[in-house]
Amino acid sequence: MARTAKPWYYQQTGWWMAWIDGKKVKLAEGKKNRKAAQDRLDELRYEAAHNPCPENSQQTVASVIERYIEVVFPRLAKGTTDCRTGYLQDFAEAHGWRLVSACRKDHMQQWLHSHPTWTSDWTKRSALRIVQGVFNWAADAEIIAKNPFRSIKQNAGPPRRDMTYAEFRAILRATATNRKRRPTPAARFRQVLIFLWFTGCRPIELARLRWSDIDLEQKVIVLRQHKTIKTQRTPKPRIIPLDPVVVKLLIHIRKRNEGELVFLTHQKTPWQRYNLGLRLRRARRKAGVPDEVKLYGVRHAFGTRAIVNGLDIKTLATLMGHETTTMTEHYLHLAGRRDFLAASMQLANGRRSSA
Repeated sequence: MARTAKPWYYQQTGWWMAWIDGKKVKLAEGKKNRKAAQDRLDELRYEAAHNPCPENSQQTVASVIERYIEVVFPRLAKGTTDCRTGYLQDFAEAHGWRLVSACRKDHMQQWLHSHPTWTSDWTKRSALRIVQGVFNWAADAEIIAKNPFRSIKQNAGPPRRDMTYAEFRAILRATATNRKRRPTPAARFRQVLIFLWFTGCRPIELARLRWSDIDLEQKVIVLRQHKTIKTQRTPKPRIIPLDPVVVKLLIHIRKRNEGELVFLTHQKTPWQRYNLGLRLRRARRKAGVPDEVKLYGVRHAFGTRAIVNGLDIKTLATLMGHETTTMTEHYLHLAGRRDFLAASMQLANGRRSSA
């Protein structure tokens, strides 16, 4: 007879744990919280006992999310699954026990507004669309009758804008060496900024970049695993030509000989979304740059800069790793750039801009 799972304390992390379905699950943090750990384990057992199989007509929120993760996640890139997992887990913790047939729009709205740290409309819209996507998939797969959250809308808010050159320079100064010319922990983030500015790469591409992806002699990066490879009819690698500034930067980094990953923090750990965001927040504060300036704004700036300098949209789509020009056109949001449009009108009429 199988033994019943019991909480056990993991000294190394400070968490009470339990084995559930062959997986280690966190229950409660702190050695004194054994009772809280046991209560959480009882909750998980209850959820497991009341979690219907996919063939059952009465699905819970948790059962739909679990089925989605089981079936859809293997087809997605790791960066995509990492982004979605946190939102889905949070929604399951709030409403996982609820039958899908009993879900109402206000349940979703209450969940969105229960997170005070989600201050931007963009963040709330991303969370909403991720959860909506799960139930759209479940309805299409006939696991549930309909998506109870389909018609809910959330304003996207203002689009994330370019990081301006002045803001980029200010943040670079804020991440420079100290007065004794010694590299600071932020100096490695400075290398991240320079690389992103001159390549237009996604931050996640930088974080996973390996030396085996780089040919310094040919001055090119070849990414065989990238965001759009699973959506391409004929999978092909993403090619990123290297600017001389980037080549020089990579040669300098290579001298450290710290392992397979190219970019590491000062603690010799991989860059993640949270520590990139933390470094940017500190640099923004030190540089006096507005909070609306985001790391992805460096990529926006690369695309806009390329168009302003005369690069055609199709070539730019290739450089930025877009499968079609549709995403590139949306990405650049040039409609509000009056200076660029005015210069373009001059060129269209056979005149050179005086600027």
